[in-house]
Amino acid sequence: MKLIGFGDCCVDYYIQKKLAFPGGNAFNVSVYANDNGIETAFLGTIGDDLIGDHILKCAKLKGVDISHCPIKHGDSGRAAVNIVNGDRFFEENYFNGKHGVGTLYPPMLSEIDLRYIEGFDLVHSSCYAQVEDQLKRLRLDDLLVSFDFSSEERFRTNEYLSQICPMVDLALFSCEGMKKKELLNFAQRVQKFGCKNVLMTMGKYGQTLLTNEGRLYEGKAKLVKAIDTMGAGDSFFSAFIATLLNEGWKKNKSLSDKEVYDAFSAASAYSARICMVEGSFGMGLPIEFTEP
Repeated sequence: MKLIGFGDCCVDYYIQKKLAFPGGNAFNVSVYANDNGIETAFLGTIGDDLIGDHILKCAKLKGVDISHCPIKHGDSGRAAVNIVNGDRFFEENYFNGKHGVGTLYPPMLSEIDLRYIEGFDLVHSSCYAQVEDQLKRLRLDDLLVSFDFSSEERFRTNEYLSQICPMVDLALFSCEGMKKKELLNFAQRVQKFGCKNVLMTMGKYGQTLLTNEGRLYEGKAKLVKAIDTMGAGDSFFSAFIATLLNEGWKKNKSLSDKEVYDAFSAASAYSARICMVEGSFGMGLPIEFTEP
């Protein structure tokens, strides 16, 4: 089985430690799914700077094919992070709103790219990838599409959901703080916009999946004393997808009880393991950025 991450990559810059760790949702999913036995690739814009070189090096070391990544002149994406008692907090203004090449030049799929993607079973992207206008070009007969909507309300408006959901086979939403009835109502709302399966994570309170057939499943989180929660959600979703693919999930195929519970179990265990690693998956680059 093969998965390709499409869209965002960056480094998470740990201010106190002066280390830049590779990350970004679509890039993380490619790395994590590879860890879980899936052949993977990543297609996203990368800068020709020191950070970009490090991202490309890490991808190769992790076994992720980056042969179709456009390389643009300029800075690769970066986010500033502080870690407090194991939890990560983004410092939104540290880089003064400066955008990297991934934001300035989101990947535009060529015919060669599309023929390449046809060789994969699933393409994954996210609300931060800025590739919404490209997703409709991925509506291939046998290609599954997963999408991470994150936790922000701006990605839950009727306008945004109506644009993205018809193209998505499995959606992930971060829903910490929502009650059980709220979760069901929310998932049903998402499905009305065309999304087939809706996975909602609630941190230490576990996960809920509403399938295309209306079946509701609940999973449990594996609790650990985290060193760093960076990548906790991405790693969970990646292992969940990888488990389903390894058990034969295909386009328009209903998920069985066993497949769902196997995916919950594998994803919780893998996410807990990632929480014991600095950065999304380690491989920090010593570098010092100063505030603009």
